[in-house]
Amino acid sequence: YKDQLFFTWNKSSALELETFLENIREQHQNVRFQKFISTNVQFLNASIENRQGQLYTRVHYDSNMPRYTLPYLLGHSKSAHSDWLRTALIRAVCYCTSVDDFQQERIALELTYLISGYSLLFVETHVKHFFNYFHAQTVRYSRNQSTYDKFRQQWFKFVEQRYELIEQLEKFNNNGRLIQFNYIYDFGPRCRFNREFYKLWIHYFEKHPILSEENSKIILTTTHFHSLNTLLAIDKPSYTTILQ
Repeated sequence: YKDQLFFTWNKSSALELETFLENIREQHQNVRFQKFISTNVQFLNASIENRQGQLYTRVHYDSNMPRYTLPYLLGHSKSAHSDWLRTALIRAVCYCTSVDDFQQERIALELTYLISGYSLLFVETHVKHFFNYFHAQTVRYSRNQSTYDKFRQQWFKFVEQRYELIEQLEKFNNNGRLIQFNYIYDFGPRCRFNREFYKLWIHYFEKHPILSEENSKIILTTTHFHSLNTLLAIDKPSYTTILQ
């Protein structure tokens, strides 16, 4: 990543490491590199450390960057920041091996949203949904390392399933069997509509060679983030009435 890489070295002899690097330099003389050997490294916003033979990781923040600020996002900011909060919490679980580091990161994220003007209800709703997804409400305030480790494993499985789903969607798309429908507005009884739509689709195309549930994938998304009320509230251009 950006001409940087790191790797772990489990052998005890420093001479073996030097020999290994020199062999790389001799085999690839056109490649120039500088080596830095340490027990810790910062890579892709992660702090990775060898603590007495145990892997220790946490979220890393640049000391020159402001700490409690939200990223600038295009589009509907509230919806985008909702997605970013969920992503930041997932990152905290994946990066933080220690339950104490995770809890500090969670609290920092909540404070960031409150400082940026979001309501306590907004923060509570999204954070609760994050933990409720795996029925792990007690993990939010827990300091038990064993319980947190089990919670992390659930999230790792979730991330793997997401990658598998992406690969599946790409496969359907490459075969021309990915069908996407857009309804106009984001707000409204969407869950019931989606459920009824899928139910009808499966019923009518159950034995279809292409459009069946096994051979195609249907995605329902929204075209606009704003509601119909927002559109109707937009100022209309004035027109001059000409009477003849």
